[in-house]
Amino acid sequence: MAEQAATIPSTQAAEAFVSRMLEAAAYPHPATDLQMIETHLSWVFLAGAFAYKVRKPVKLDFVDFSTLRARQIDCEEECRLNRRLAPALYVGVVPISRDPATGAIRINGQGVPDEYAVCMRRFAQQDVLCAVARDRRLRPEEVDALADLIADFHASAPVASAGSDDGTPSAIRQTLEDCAAGVIALSTEPALAQATVSQLRRQADRLEASFASRRRSRHIRECHGDLHLGNIVLIDGQPTPFDCLEFSASLRWIDTMYDTAFLFMDVLATGLDGLAYRFINRYLERCGDYGGLSVLPFYASMRALVRARVLLERARQLDGTPDLAAKPRAEARRMLDLSHKLLCRNDACIVLMHGLSGSGKSTRAAQLAEAEGMIRVRSDVERQRVRYAGPADRYLPRALERTYRRLAAICKLGADAGFPMIADATFLAEHQRRRFFSLGRRLSVAVGIADCVADVDTLRKRIRSRMHGGRDASEADLEVLDAQIATQEPLNAQERAHVIPCEISNVVPHLRGTGQCIPPAGSGKQMP
Repeated sequence: MAEQAATIPSTQAAEAFVSRMLEAAAYPHPATDLQMIETHLSWVFLAGAFAYKVRKPVKLDFVDFSTLRARQIDCEEECRLNRRLAPALYVGVVPISRDPATGAIRINGQGVPDEYAVCMRRFAQQDVLCAVARDRRLRPEEVDALADLIADFHASAPVASAGSDDGTPSAIRQTLEDCAAGVIALSTEPALAQATVSQLRRQADRLEASFASRRRSRHIRECHGDLHLGNIVLIDGQPTPFDCLEFSASLRWIDTMYDTAFLFMDVLATGLDGLAYRFINRYLERCGDYGGLSVLPFYASMRALVRARVLLERARQLDGTPDLAAKPRAEARRMLDLSHKLLCRNDACIVLMHGLSGSGKSTRAAQLAEAEGMIRVRSDVERQRVRYAGPADRYLPRALERTYRRLAAICKLGADAGFPMIADATFLAEHQRRRFFSLGRRLSVAVGIADCVADVDTLRKRIRSRMHGGRDASEADLEVLDAQIATQEPLNAQERAHVIPCEISNVVPHLRGTGQCIPPAGSGKQMP
């Protein structure tokens, strides 16, 4: 392929190219409402029902688009990668030719390609999730669908090869240092920037074994890499991630939790804390990667630091117009504050849901998780990760014991990472409750009980309705309910002292204020 037309050699030539691309005659289809969106690396031309993304001929420290061939390859890679999550959105790579006599440009025309573009189906900007979230139009069911989509995508994504450097402690440290250098150099508040970076460095040191473990357990995969609200759009009501990080393999082959942490952080930054925790809880339920809780605060903090770095660079470019530079600089300060907050959160406690099947435990647990930023682990979901001969076998004593052990292990992981945890199970046996009080004592975290009660007729009605709907994770039927009623061990007087009053609206601060981490009197036994 000829390289004499590989670059646009001057600002004047670039302006001429953009001007020609904004002419309807350049397109092989009706091109009404022509617009151009410019990014650091691309021009995106909106033309009728389609959008065309053209790489700028730039050479930077992290990307080289200086030749036509490099730009073509990147276009092809973008289509390949984004079709994993948005196959209907990405039409393909199209050539752009230019008439040497007139300078007229034609997309998909005759002649030697002068440029290449990624052709996409156009979508309304108000349907991009950053606008949807900003306008408070983001719905819980859309968050659920997005969490399921990402969890399934991560489960099927290729795993990093054993010989690569992807996801190693040294690679993670390098990413941190590259970002930190820019933040410290550009920030007008170097003390805040340095303090945030220092916290991240200390945490990176502490998590080295966790990083290595994540790699061994196959969590370093070919991810999206740039999974934030601005790169997700509602197509026919379905959240559709697009514009993944195609130009840098090292920023794409990452921990699945680092990928997820970007969206978690971004929803928090938008002020929708309840939906952020709804998202992370749904994601964890879907994929079962509760081990990722150990690195989630670090990765979310890192994502906030990266966002601050981008904003500070934008502010630097606007230094000549102080009024315009003030906004990204203030936003960068907010992101540094969020980075600090994410890394330093430590209001760990454990809430045990208690009650018969159908008593409303899961409904109240879901409300608590969103209202107070808690991580919920459900026995109804976790018992289904183990294969049994039939649903009834999951309620046999041995199966129940296995489930409660897993709940305790997950609560320990989450509490160690600073998260308040909800163990959503019936907790009808005293020894099951005792295990968690013992865990709370060992971790020095408060333990409380959310007691859910309903009359038997109501319980039966709810279970019948649930079974008829077929959409709930619980498999408890009326026979299981009868067995629970016959064998339950009611809360004793000491345990009732740990019941959270229904009128308490802020459960986490209440528990931490009471310091209820001592097992009920007389229990005395250690967690096996």
